[in-house]
Amino acid sequence: MVQINLNGQQVEAEPGRRLVEVIKEQGITITNLCYIDGLEPYAGCRTCIVEIEGGRPTNLQLSCVAQIADGMVVRTDTPDVKRTRQSVMSLILANHPDRCLTCHRRVHCMPGDICLRDDVVTHRCLTCSKNYRCELQTSCEVVDQGDFEEPWVGEARSYYETPPPEPDRGNPYLEFDPQMCIICTRCVRACADLRHTGAISLSGKGHTTMIAFGTGGQVHESDCDFCGACIDVCPTATLMEKPNKWLGRADDWTNSVCNGCSVGCTISYGVADDFGPVIVRPDRLNPVSRDQICVRGRFHYDAVPEKQRLSRALVRAGDRLVPAPFEDALARAAEALNAIKQSAGAGAIAVLGSPLTTTEEAFVLAEVARSIGTPHVDFTSGVVHRAVAAALDAAFGTSRLPSSLADVEVSDTIVVVARDLEESHQIVSLRMKDAKVKRNAKIVLISPMWSELDRFAAAKVRVRPGQEATVAQALADGAAAPAGVDAAQWEAALATVNAAKANAESRATVIFAPEDHHGAYAGQVAAAAANVAIALRGDAAASHLIYMPTDANVRGVADAGIAPASGGKSFAEIVAAAQSGEIKAVLLHADNPLLTSPGSSDVVDALQRLEALVVIDSVRSTAAEHATVVLPEAPFFSKDGTTTNADGHVFRHHPAPKPGQQAQPGLNVLLALAGALGAPVSYASVEAVTNAVAARVDGYPTAAALGTAPGSTRVTGEATRAARQAVASAAPGDGTSVITGRSLYTSWDGASINYEEADKLHREQAAWINPRDAEAAGVRDGEEIELTNDRGTVRIAVRLDDGVNAGTVYVPQYYDSGAVLALFGLGGLGEGAATVRIGALARA
Repeated sequence: MVQINLNGQQVEAEPGRRLVEVIKEQGITITNLCYIDGLEPYAGCRTCIVEIEGGRPTNLQLSCVAQIADGMVVRTDTPDVKRTRQSVMSLILANHPDRCLTCHRRVHCMPGDICLRDDVVTHRCLTCSKNYRCELQTSCEVVDQGDFEEPWVGEARSYYETPPPEPDRGNPYLEFDPQMCIICTRCVRACADLRHTGAISLSGKGHTTMIAFGTGGQVHESDCDFCGACIDVCPTATLMEKPNKWLGRADDWTNSVCNGCSVGCTISYGVADDFGPVIVRPDRLNPVSRDQICVRGRFHYDAVPEKQRLSRALVRAGDRLVPAPFEDALARAAEALNAIKQSAGAGAIAVLGSPLTTTEEAFVLAEVARSIGTPHVDFTSGVVHRAVAAALDAAFGTSRLPSSLADVEVSDTIVVVARDLEESHQIVSLRMKDAKVKRNAKIVLISPMWSELDRFAAAKVRVRPGQEATVAQALADGAAAPAGVDAAQWEAALATVNAAKANAESRATVIFAPEDHHGAYAGQVAAAAANVAIALRGDAAASHLIYMPTDANVRGVADAGIAPASGGKSFAEIVAAAQSGEIKAVLLHADNPLLTSPGSSDVVDALQRLEALVVIDSVRSTAAEHATVVLPEAPFFSKDGTTTNADGHVFRHHPAPKPGQQAQPGLNVLLALAGALGAPVSYASVEAVTNAVAARVDGYPTAAALGTAPGSTRVTGEATRAARQAVASAAPGDGTSVITGRSLYTSWDGASINYEEADKLHREQAAWINPRDAEAAGVRDGEEIELTNDRGTVRIAVRLDDGVNAGTVYVPQYYDSGAVLALFGLGGLGEGAATVRIGALARA
């Protein structure tokens, strides 16, 4: 550390750091319209000018370019600095509506008022959706731009007399308005350097220079994945969130966590007093996500219209569900469950939880199940998690791996066994790209289909569904290429792994991400992934293997007790028992098994055969359509509690409720149901439940340890061995194998109710078929086809794409509310790969 003099104060700073970052860290306000913290300076706006004693050729220097040196003397507040910043700002405002920005009367005007300064004014701050939350506006106030002389007196006007470019409002997430742009290029660098996407660039030259997406078309026609990183850095209203665009000025912010996947990105909801959450920004608490989130975290809280959410309880009247007072519906739910218990015993009741809710709600649900006396407790993908946990425990003596997601971006070798991390866990994919770009990491992908990561990978090993375990094991053994694997890609994969083995200092990482439909087969793939980690890192393998659970809070709900008790049935066994009549009633909380469970036709049959189905949910899901009683609960963003992410971080989620919201948080509903059932389950607060979880689960933090902020504590285990295991692949089956999995753009809530706008971009409404298979089946691009087997049929449009191998077809899991899951057996890949016949229908 060295000493510098900053505005007369001695400050300690790291040598070589950018001066502008140190100035901001000291709480000194400085304009810097083109700089992005942590990236190389662009030095385009020149608004960060400061005075550095002894600077050459002048004392006036750009603080974004200047680097900390011992003894540096810096002034940010001299008259020369202020005057120069005003002059620079006036040049920026030459191509931006500036009448309000340089006017002392702005706070006295209303949007409908005529501008008294200029009779050609059309657009200005008062008519801008970013008014009072605009960095350019703040910067003009910081430098007192209104005190600067009128820059255009006597000169020909340009901005207001030149027709502006048309704004792009062609997609549901992001609006692009070029007339607001000051060419700071922050968005270009955020997209290229923070996200490694490159969807945004500069086009034109001279006075025609402007920001462009892709080849100059609309945003949704480019490679943009709508992560919103460009929105976060844009200093004007050029790039804006389309939802709640005019309501986005928050009155308060809540620290929360996304439940879109098991990365657990920490986010902040901007809450408007009259509207509830209106905007989302990334929160830096999670050391992996930091200032980045994906489209799910930024936009899916608002994916379902409020009118589509449940606000009233529903009870069955004949073949219909009709509204009822909450107390009446609660009494009927308790009556139905108690009646089954009295007539058939507690073993005739099953309880199903959800990995999408908080740990506290799962804990209370487990206590309700114990009070009923049933051992049949599970969640839809519980078998996947338990199979993986058993494999990890056999390999390392613990299923709570000590590995950290933060290690991904500093790895030099990464082996991934997953369908598509870019779609399922995008921030992990992003950190892999960081590792490639910053450390030239070598990436090996074992996957049945193309993904965004392919262009960053050293080897792309394509496999058939159910072949992942065999291929990963062959890689661990250094064996010859398994059947069907491209020889050149296999040699590249072996070379990468062997180089890492030979380097004792290698920072190798193995990432494994199962899917909902893998079933017990996930344990075989986990064992093979563990073997790869052992081959790479020996006894330290547990610290280099990362398991990404299928959903946001799988680890939390498992810790909370959502698992079969002694003699209890798993989810698939519960379904089979309901079909046979052994299970007569189910309590289902915050989940829709028709959207996540393989063998969904069997699940429908089981739900129809139940004598009582009590559903607690925020939406009227396709599963709830079979309910006896539906109790409404608040959506996740309105809940209070904790979740546990993939590497064991426990994050506190603070609620962002909508004003006048009728539905209660799920914890309150569960406690009310417990009371109606006569169960001795009672807690005064969320914190009391958190403390109860901590008392029962080893290593789980208390409410005090988490604090009132969204604090995090890691719950991990200690590896006691590194034992290799034998593995087996799933039965391949004959015919065309089905690939499926969670996609990026289709919202859970929307798919759960089969909402027509669940995929607002309509990017995930087609099946991928290899052109060779399409030719053999007589199918052309865009046609509608039927995928059929003995279990069911899916009708879907075709996209010809060599991103899937011949002999395989990919169907998004959430398409048509999980229709593809009907093609699998209840055991998923544990029963073998699902194969189908392809039949062409009407021409496109």
